[in-house]
Amino acid sequence: MFTTFVTHLVAVLATIVSTAQTQPAADADYANQTPYGNAASSTIRQPPEGYRLRFVETVGRHGSRTLTSSARERRSLAIWQRARKAGALTPTGRRLATDIEAFQVPERRIGYGNLSAIGTAEWQGIGRRTAEVYGSFLTEATAAGDQVVFTTSPVQRTVESADAMREGLESVVPGLTVPDYVTDGPRLLIGNGASSAGNRATQEVLTRPSVVAAATRVLERLYSAAFVREIDDPVAAALDLYLLYSTAPGMAADTRVTFRRYVPLADAKVLAEAVDGENFYQFGPGVAGEVSSYRAARPLLDDFFTSLDERLAGGSTAAVFRLAHGETTMPFAALMKLPGSEVQASSTFSYATNPWRGSVAGRLGGSVEWAAYQDDSGQALVTVRYDEQPVELSSRCTPTVRYFYRPAELKRCLG
Repeated sequence: MFTTFVTHLVAVLATIVSTAQTQPAADADYANQTPYGNAASSTIRQPPEGYRLRFVETVGRHGSRTLTSSARERRSLAIWQRARKAGALTPTGRRLATDIEAFQVPERRIGYGNLSAIGTAEWQGIGRRTAEVYGSFLTEATAAGDQVVFTTSPVQRTVESADAMREGLESVVPGLTVPDYVTDGPRLLIGNGASSAGNRATQEVLTRPSVVAAATRVLERLYSAAFVREIDDPVAAALDLYLLYSTAPGMAADTRVTFRRYVPLADAKVLAEAVDGENFYQFGPGVAGEVSSYRAARPLLDDFFTSLDERLAGGSTAAVFRLAHGETTMPFAALMKLPGSEVQASSTFSYATNPWRGSVAGRLGGSVEWAAYQDDSGQALVTVRYDEQPVELSSRCTPTVRYFYRPAELKRCLG
């Protein structure tokens, strides 16, 4: 039975191979619930001659998970029950309750909000690949008695992600010195930062005719048109179903329920744009000229610099791995102006006018990594990877060598 499960998990991961190097079209309709999958490669840039790796630090979103609560399922089932009593179910709609209830079986077994099998495998893979590209450094750090620190939010799925990453690391570099995990709620739990203008723009996105039309089409697959007209908030009802649809890929090793029959791809893309619009104003680049949507990530950036400075000054912490949430990685990417998160909105957010995508900035298992190299004179260079791929920072940051930045320059350009 275990062998069968492993075979199924490997097959599922193979079907959702979605990497940071590319954004597959098949993933675009899951917004920030896009599974990380199993990256095709993990690439690093070699530093200039004379520089040796000294420090690695990251922040990443937890892996794929169950729904964080049963609220959307309960709301969807309540509408379904009303429709059944009213005789308003379509042939497709008759199956919805059975699928939701089947989906809830593994959710209750795993626990709402906890990592799915795919989520565990995602962070095991990230840990393994991190150890493979930095193995000699981690081996030497272990021999020297240096420690590897894991920091999590107070939420269980970040602890589970840390456990999975540690397993992946130790599968390549056994014997790492890992103290008890540090819980850092103030830096790793970030709330909605939307301004008044951002909230108004969000409402414009959610009431856009294309969104209302997509929501209506989704609901009319399940219920009669007359019944749909009686639903108080059809967009909210359709988005509840969309979240089931977008969560299912990350649960694919735990259940075969997909919800695809209820949310056609064309409508999923429209609803994904609506979800992205909301997250853009709450946690992304936000309204042009404002910083409220990503300002709360500043203490996390300060912690990156503090940890870097301590290591370069002779500290004994060789690596810091922070496991957090999409509400953390999205504003952090906007604060750093990472690729895709550079452009604020001077008009209402849309895919046509803005490159920001939740499937990149907020994807499950997504991460930002700094690697610091130092030469014999103490000079340091930092290079950045985004979802395991090297990236160049925006033009406001000047590299010493392509992809490599002095710490002082990062403090200047990101400050």
